[in-house]
Amino acid sequence: MSHIERRLKDKEEMKQSILDAARKIAGKEGWQAVTIRKIVDEIEYTPPIVYEYFENKEALFKELIYFGFRMMHKDIEKAKLSESDPKKLLSNIAIIYWDFAFNNTDLFQLMFSLERPTPSEEMMYIFGLMESIFMELSKNNKALSQEMLLSWVCFTHGAISVLMQLPPLPPHFIKKDPKKLYISIIQRFISSL
Repeated sequence: MSHIERRLKDKEEMKQSILDAARKIAGKEGWQAVTIRKIVDEIEYTPPIVYEYFENKEALFKELIYFGFRMMHKDIEKAKLSESDPKKLLSNIAIIYWDFAFNNTDLFQLMFSLERPTPSEEMMYIFGLMESIFMELSKNNKALSQEMLLSWVCFTHGAISVLMQLPPLPPHFIKKDPKKLYISIIQRFISSL
């Protein structure tokens, strides 16, 4: 490995350690607690090293959000390539959202926070795909497809958010595990389309 290649690799590793530190802090204390000071304490460097990679905390968050959407984009693209039925594709995408949310809780919360930055290519891809699915299901009725898409977003994100924050439910209340309950909610919605 040449000196230049080694230097580039070191820079990428440092950038990744900064991103990992931010996620670690957020996982313990929430995104509001993430500061440059806490990040540098975590990675055991000084603030200038973070500013060498990110202009500010918002730029760091933006990088993480786009990273999360790139991850989701890959999974959704695979689902799209393997399923042509729009209702089955919606069901598969709902499961992708669930799995992503519970495997990357900190990242999911940041990606869908109100402070989310301007859309990235991946965000627009996901939105465009969802829009096309609902256009097909509404037989190209734009107003209806937009209403269906908004309902979809409310159902998926609302159900994930509620089920993510609930304490374990009493056994007499619901006997399904949260993921099965979520799938049931989404299936009922899809069946109504």
